Amino acid sequence: MPASIEQLEAFVYTKENGGFGPAARMLGKHRTTVSHLVNDLEIDLGLSLFTRSAKSVELTSAGHSLYLYAKSVLSDLNHFNQKAQGLLAGLPDRLRVAVDVSLMDQQFAVGLKTLNDQYPSLDIDVLSGDTLSVHQWVEDSHVDIGFSLGTFEYSPQLIYSRAYQFELCCAIAADPTQQLVELSEQELRLLRQIGFNFFNQLGLDSGQTVSHRLMQASNSQQIVELVKVGLGWAILPRYICQPLFEQQQLSELWVKGMTKEHWHCDVIWKKEQSPTIAMQVFTDHFCRLEDR
Repeated sequence: MPASIEQLEAFVYTKENGGFGPAARMLGKHRTTVSHLVNDLEIDLGLSLFTRSAKSVELTSAGHSLYLYAKSVLSDLNHFNQKAQGLLAGLPDRLRVAVDVSLMDQQFAVGLKTLNDQYPSLDIDVLSGDTLSVHQWVEDSHVDIGFSLGTFEYSPQLIYSRAYQFELCCAIAADPTQQLVELSEQELRLLRQIGFNFFNQLGLDSGQTVSHRLMQASNSQQIVELVKVGLGWAILPRYICQPLFEQQQLSELWVKGMTKEHWHCDVIWKKEQSPTIAMQVFTDHFCRLEDR
């Protein structure tokens, strides 16, 4: 006879709570009901799941083998019920997100966790890539929504919602003798600069390029690694560089006469697409975050 859901619940809760009594309290049932459910399951299976004593129950080898399978069945049933309830309530069941690799950090993960907590039946797919890839995936409808560095150039096919902004700083390979390296702008121009390739692709490099020699990379992480080994200096988000300055993996570069500059990131979606509830929650979360 196939095991019932009630029997599997009694089995799993008994194991996890250390006895029939604690399991009964968690399930809102009588102790004898839980005990009978486990007994019936053992009879149906032809296996002993617990060794019983006056004060405790312990899993047998067969119980150990079957516990995770029973746990998985109950978890799948819970997800099934959540999905069904979400569909009945007209909630979105899937969100496809593209994120700029430069922004894929703990703060982004917490944002997805917030969304998941609010809509536990929502299936979330995450695709990561460089800044222009995120924009292209949104335009081509490969994803529903994107989160990227601001490009300062806007496609008529997309809607842009400004999210937080962040301070920029200059970084150079770590100098063990000084955490802050001071140079004149003329001295800086002689060093190779490492920048984002999408500035060149969008024709924006003239406003971001200081040095005579330039190396390009796709995202912040790539640029950091290139700077670390001494291939050049770079303008990067301070929230990425500050821990590296403190760990002496990079040195901060200070240029005489330099003023603080900021950059921002955008939440983007296709203009012809009506935002779903999940898209609205995603947008609201990231657009309410404090500047970094």
